[in-house]
Amino acid sequence: MSLETNERWPGFSEAEALEWSRVLLRHSPQPLPASIKAQMSEAVTRGTPVVAPDWVRTADLAREADFTAVLYHALFTSLESIDPDSFRWHPKNRQTTHPRSVPGTPFEAELWKEWPQLVLKDRLSPGTAAELVLTFAEVTYRS
Repeated sequence: MSLETNERWPGFSEAEALEWSRVLLRHSPQPLPASIKAQMSEAVTRGTPVVAPDWVRTADLAREADFTAVLYHALFTSLESIDPDSFRWHPKNRQTTHPRSVPGTPFEAELWKEWPQLVLKDRLSPGTAAELVLTFAEVTYRS
């Protein structure tokens, strides 16, 4: 494990840091300029973990909710097929933007904490589990 990775990704092995780098590059919790994402993508392709603001915090929160990088990717991939207009709590409706940047989609650990169990233990498909969580959120988080 490289010292740099350990310093930039405390609590993660180099392999875990690389897995989370790949996933968070695609599903970044905050907006990033496309040019920066391209440079980061090149580094990840070479096998070098990268980090941006909130990535380690996001990965930590996700791991506390029983997510792996693979499950995190599966969640956000399944959300791509769910119409954001159908669910107020859909992450697309919570994206953060910045001029000349690719939007970021924050991870709300409290909202998604049941999703890994629904997929792994209850054996629901990722999409069905996501719709169930979003439906429950409509009732639970009324404002």
